[in-house]
Amino acid sequence: MKYKFLVFLLASLAMASITFAHAPIVSTMSGSDISNAIPINHIEISQVLYKVFDHDNSFLWMTFEGTKGQSLYFQPGVPKIDKFKDLKPEVVIVGPGLPKANDLPFEIPSGMGALAFTSTGTPTVFYEPVTDTYSWIYFNQTITLPESGRYYIVSFFPPSGEAGNLFIAVGKIEQFSPQDIINVFNILPQIRAFYGLTGLPGWMNAVIGISAVGLIFLIAFILR
Repeated sequence: MKYKFLVFLLASLAMASITFAHAPIVSTMSGSDISNAIPINHIEISQVLYKVFDHDNSFLWMTFEGTKGQSLYFQPGVPKIDKFKDLKPEVVIVGPGLPKANDLPFEIPSGMGALAFTSTGTPTVFYEPVTDTYSWIYFNQTITLPESGRYYIVSFFPPSGEAGNLFIAVGKIEQFSPQDIINVFNILPQIRAFYGLTGLPGWMNAVIGISAVGLIFLIAFILR
């Protein structure tokens, strides 16, 4: 009986991680400028970073080492909350071999170019079951890296880094390590707060309720 109970708990956590769309990116770097850019490993793996811009003139810098011919997929979005409905994220890819950039609201290293991608049209509504949250997805974009070297992904709200909540996802391959699963549950309260929510997702309350009943039966079985 006790083994069945443990298996149930582990299976619930495993299924939750499997249905999570992206592995969360966790870093001690702020990502506020190029010198504090948040590193991304394995850009082909599906990953997401959540960022709260609590003041204007805010930007999110991420960085990775790219290889010529490699594909970079990215997807920006915001929480589906009325106060964010007028915020349309922009993403700028900075790196070697890209076109010369003009009129960017931030400086880029000498010798690098940039490609800017803006939000147009009506966003797609996306539901994420593990966090029990809804998002507006503004676009999905894939580019081919023209040269090998250091690249940056800069995300912000135009025209000049307006305040608001933004997330940026990269990669398409859904692959989760044990640490990714731990990270999901460690930062779940922060993700919920990012969406203006409190408490646990509905599915987790159900699991806890079922687990509590199972625990009661387990204790009763042991003590009889």
